[in-house]
Amino acid sequence: MSWREPKMSEDIRPLMDAWPFNPDDDLMVRKVVGPDGQVRLQIRLELGILEMMPSGRPDGAQPYGFESLLAFHLDRVRHERDGDGEPYRLSHEEALALQREAMQYYHRRVTWFKLGDFAAAADDAEHNIAVMDLLKERAADSSDWLESEQYRPFVLSHLVRARALWWVDQGDPNAALSALDDGIDSLETLFRDDYRRPDLITESEELHGLLELRRALRESPTTVASIRRESETERLRRELAEAVAREEYERAATLRDALREAQARVRVDQPS
Repeated sequence: MSWREPKMSEDIRPLMDAWPFNPDDDLMVRKVVGPDGQVRLQIRLELGILEMMPSGRPDGAQPYGFESLLAFHLDRVRHERDGDGEPYRLSHEEALALQREAMQYYHRRVTWFKLGDFAAAADDAEHNIAVMDLLKERAADSSDWLESEQYRPFVLSHLVRARALWWVDQGDPNAALSALDDGIDSLETLFRDDYRRPDLITESEELHGLLELRRALRESPTTVASIRRESETERLRRELAEAVAREEYERAATLRDALREAQARVRVDQPS
């Protein structure tokens, strides 16, 4: 790793000092306008600031001229189905690149949740579900798609939550409840039929969170703030992902233990 004395203009300390980190805030996010007039999304982390573009790939890149790596590989699939290309499999390196891209969309998704843009949060959740579907279908090494598949219930629960909260914002709690019912059914089907793990229906913190959201909405359909809160397990999972991304392994170990304890406390109330 090379080192050089940074120029004054390259030092981000003034930006960090102008937006001090608050450890009591569960997620510090904001929108800013860059010198080019384009809007950016920012997350304030303890050691810096994470900046993302609000559309396309969060890092603003256009791999191979496409909006995202997912779009590039789906184009390859379409050409194959049209008879214009040879069958292919995703290499380990390509699978890792897709997983890294999914992490970018994850960070932006939780930012959209915090900012209350639930339509955008749903779009980013759908992107990552499509990445999982592609890896399941095309990964040359099954371990690559299994690595991402473990997060499907988590991402699916975010998608259902985003859709439901969007309907709440539109003033239609009945549509929100319908979206939750459909999402709960989808998760139960995933555990029972796809994973062959019906026991997860009573153990899943993701399903538990959606049931809590449905109960809160039924009890107080006009109180949006009361149902926007993250569950304890969602918060811990998000903080764990961020700690791993920042290579804060001691904190990650602590968060992992806390997440296991929170999961052990999960008790799912089955729908009547």
